[in-house]
Amino acid sequence: MKQWILKNNLSSGELSPLLWTRTDVQQYANGAKKLLNALPLVEGGAKKRPGTRFRGLFTGALRLIPFIANSESPYLLILGIGTLKVYNPRTKSIVWETETPYNTAQKVREIQFAHTRYRMYFVQGDVPVHRFITSANFDTWQFTPFVFSVQPNDEIGTSPNVALTPSGTDVGKVINLTAAAFPAWTSAESYIIGERVIYSGQTWRAVVDNTNSAPTVSNPDWESVTAGDASVFTSEHVGAVVAINSGQVKITSITSPAVAVGEVLVKLSSTVQAIAKSWTLNSLAFSAATGYPRSVVFFKQRLVFANTKNSPNQMWFSSIGNDGDFLESTDDADAFSIASSSAQSDNILHLAQRGGVVAFTGGSEFLISSTGALTPASAQIDQHTSYGVQKDVRPCMVGSEMLFVQRGGERLRALSYRFEVDGLVSPELSAVAPHIAEQHGGIKEITYQQTPNSVVWMVLGDGKMASITLNRDQEMNAWAMHDFGCNVISVCALPTATGADLCFMLTDRNGSLFLEEMLEDARSDCEFEIFAGTTTPPALASKLINPMSSWSNFDGCFYSEDFAPIEANYFYGQPFETSIELLPPDFSDAPATMMFHKATVHSAVVWLKDSIGGFVNDYELQHKRNDQNAFQNKPFTGYVEETLSGWHPLHQLDLKITHNKPLPFHVQSVSMLVSINER
Repeated sequence: MKQWILKNNLSSGELSPLLWTRTDVQQYANGAKKLLNALPLVEGGAKKRPGTRFRGLFTGALRLIPFIANSESPYLLILGIGTLKVYNPRTKSIVWETETPYNTAQKVREIQFAHTRYRMYFVQGDVPVHRFITSANFDTWQFTPFVFSVQPNDEIGTSPNVALTPSGTDVGKVINLTAAAFPAWTSAESYIIGERVIYSGQTWRAVVDNTNSAPTVSNPDWESVTAGDASVFTSEHVGAVVAINSGQVKITSITSPAVAVGEVLVKLSSTVQAIAKSWTLNSLAFSAATGYPRSVVFFKQRLVFANTKNSPNQMWFSSIGNDGDFLESTDDADAFSIASSSAQSDNILHLAQRGGVVAFTGGSEFLISSTGALTPASAQIDQHTSYGVQKDVRPCMVGSEMLFVQRGGERLRALSYRFEVDGLVSPELSAVAPHIAEQHGGIKEITYQQTPNSVVWMVLGDGKMASITLNRDQEMNAWAMHDFGCNVISVCALPTATGADLCFMLTDRNGSLFLEEMLEDARSDCEFEIFAGTTTPPALASKLINPMSSWSNFDGCFYSEDFAPIEANYFYGQPFETSIELLPPDFSDAPATMMFHKATVHSAVVWLKDSIGGFVNDYELQHKRNDQNAFQNKPFTGYVEETLSGWHPLHQLDLKITHNKPLPFHVQSVSMLVSINER
């Protein structure tokens, strides 16, 4: 019996081989066996992916970062070892460049950033926080270490066993903090680790807690200290905050081992000497010794840092509207700090906004939120899911979901709020196609190009790329593989005020690092624009593999396999093959199956949209008509029928659509006339 089967929906994209026998799930009917260099579309069918156009040679470049003050004026930051370049996609030129302290490839990969309007903060655990800022009209740029007005301080300070006297009390006043001498050792006193005493004319520091243990060279409970170790204040304390007499003083300079100069931040109750251990020296949270933050985000006018070497699960929130003020108090608008913890690894690897501040750790996902305004008193932290995030792969916001790569690098999840559980959930997006990341070295970078096709682009570990056409409203989660004929290093999408979002790639083509722009009208990869009259290809085109020329005019779209000068501008790029391999149609009525019956496809009817060329099972699609337009090569819209033959078991039935020329190609649907026999 002959029967027509229609395939017009690829909303599940390329399916894992583990699902090729799952004819009972909807994804089978909406999926494909293979999608290479093809984009499934929300409207149905699939089309040839965009090609790319050459935008410049950037030797040493390693990473692309978006800088989006507004959608009318996005910029692209190109980072290399020790360099930062600002690229204007409208003029296609570098407008500013500078040196950076990120002097290794690893440091460049570890950079995290937070951006709001005209300023962006860069963090990397071995380097002080830096701020990148531009003017409102984008004519001046600056990249410098960030100067805090009040630096974040360690959650737990030290209470030295020495008396301290302030010389003033009023806010804003510069005062002296004068320490008395360390006390003499006595046998009746109990000493805790780190406390210092005077004994036999020397300064000693307790190595362990002890009582009635006299300091001597041979006593392991004590060690003799000199210079900075014997000082109450050292240069490392500049910027630290002293809590004394109900007030707070920020140290601005050190005049002697016993005297610090500071600015009063919170009014002191008096200038009375504070006895030993009654005042607190809160040392700096960010320093070369304690480490610098590795994660950063903006949330409701607060700048948030997290994860230093000494405090990997700590977060510091600035005061509202003041990026540099981290003076902690109980006032609603002031700074505060909070820590995450779980039974699993809790180093905070990424921060993001999602109904609060989401802290992605190595083992769990936490949400820092409050029932009202986020204040020091109302802030609460709750663990919501326990998957863990992959280090150095920045989460990406898509609609109302935060996409993140699960620990291990091979699974992609979408974190969002779910009403029925009143919390965050993280369902897996890669469940239908885990083989893509598994077979290509994991996911290394994610970016989202919202228009024209709502595509999430992913750089894979082996230099290939994957994509998801993602549209939750239309239940679209369609994966596909892409080979750009090179090693893709980084990818970055930029929004625009009108038209399609911009998307740039950093590629390694035979040892040369190119910046390329993904374009819907580019029909091959790394296209060089060739101007009329040019007789030789550009030197960098030698990095391409079997390049072809392509051009369009009023007679249609054309290509040449040679560098053939014509009397008009054209493009010279590396062609690629698009392949759409469909799964066998399912005629089963569970629990019965017809997958082992013999089947043949008598003919395949392919509906094309603005396309030229293509093949079905190596049969060329014959869409040209014998009429007055026979010598033109205009894109064709309509159906093309190709006769096929051959009997196979149904589960071995193949239908493969390919296209390998720099010409447009878009398949809207495929209809097959199929016959099935029991033997």
